[in-house]
Amino acid sequence: MINLVNPDQTLAELCDELHIENPDYLRDFLNKNCHPTERIKENSIGGKRILIPDKQQIAEINHEIRKNNESYYDFPVGGKFPFAFDLWAGTYIVSQTTYLNDEIKNVYEQTIRLDFEAIENTNYHFQFTAFDFIKNGETSDSKASTLSEMCIETIYPIRITINFQGEIIDAELTKKPKQIFSELEKVKEFFTDDYAFSYIEKMKKILEDPKEVFRKFTNTLLNNFLFGSFYQAKLRVWTTSQAYNDFYHWIPDAQPICFELQNTLCPKESLDDEFIKIKQKGISFDYRSLEDLFLTDSEYEKDISTSENSIDCEHFAEYVFSRKNYSLQRIEATFLNFVNENVEKEIFLLERVTDNF
Repeated sequence: MINLVNPDQTLAELCDELHIENPDYLRDFLNKNCHPTERIKENSIGGKRILIPDKQQIAEINHEIRKNNESYYDFPVGGKFPFAFDLWAGTYIVSQTTYLNDEIKNVYEQTIRLDFEAIENTNYHFQFTAFDFIKNGETSDSKASTLSEMCIETIYPIRITINFQGEIIDAELTKKPKQIFSELEKVKEFFTDDYAFSYIEKMKKILEDPKEVFRKFTNTLLNNFLFGSFYQAKLRVWTTSQAYNDFYHWIPDAQPICFELQNTLCPKESLDDEFIKIKQKGISFDYRSLEDLFLTDSEYEKDISTSENSIDCEHFAEYVFSRKNYSLQRIEATFLNFVNENVEKEIFLLERVTDNF
């Protein structure tokens, strides 16, 4: 079938449209079926009249590509990548940068470490630790920051349990509450103000309730990215997954936002590319307003449609994994929240710095 290509279309884009796994093979096919003066040398094919291969020819082209190990895609069996979550063990640098209309407001950084303990009944057990908290490039010496860090040091590490789908199913203290309470009492000795006393007492109340420990630990943006529905989504057609819903804690001190999401597997940058890249795109599927999200009793309910008052926001992310063993290497995500005439933006970045395997 002869087809007139769109003015700005590239060979790679046409490959994606036709589901051909290597653009060089499509170029060869086109050049064999066109006038010598119309042969394609570059990636640009805009405006050309070309002979489009049919389904049988596309299948034959892809068969030849795979036989020669020259596919730009590694499609997982059954559409789902076999992530081995024990390989999440390692140290990561995490940052969150907030903007208002492209002006940087604050940059928060921390280092986290996941120490793998064991696999039991298909569940993965880790110890989680966070440290080296930095704001705007500096370690804060304010009393509030010092108090917070000292309290965190008494609590960590936290033991977390991940199921075979990559979801957190438990988070518990590794120290006995009495030991932590004793250490928190010693922290009080460094502070004489009522704020410190109240802060520590509130923390002790949280630590007394295992359910509250689990809720506080899991309800974070970091854990949304490390352990979420992303890892369960299967590729449906070619490189895209089915649409699915998940919640992200993009707005501090607010209820998580429900997004409708879809994943797209990216082609290799070269045939020896060591990394798998998967892009995730989401639009708000939440009927609640921005103000509603700050109310503790405004939990999301199914089957309620969005309205003109619903929060207007978008979510984009790129996940990078080792092609060799599917271990997590990097996540970069962007959140855009459209508020009146302003755009609130936040960029989340997680990068592996060491491997423990």
